[in-house]
Amino acid sequence: MNCAGTRQDFIRLTETEKEYVEGQKPKHTRLGAYYRCARDGCLRYQRLGNQKDGGSFPKPEAEDQPKSRTKDQAKN
Repeated sequence: MNCAGTRQDFIRLTETEKEYVEGQKPKHTRLGAYYRCARDGCLRYQRLGNQKDGGSFPKPEAEDQPKSRTKDQAKN
């Protein structure tokens, strides 16, 4: 068992993902040991074969979300 209590495929981290994981783990961590869940929409990363050593990437900002308006814009 691994991600979400089921068997999932994992893929290598991109350089951007490695930078994020590096900020979450101790400096001596081997980033090549971490992989990302390949399940569509999953944000999980973990050390390959060790579900307890991992985390989640932040949710991406949705491009289609309405931007919040300032007080001045709301008055118009």
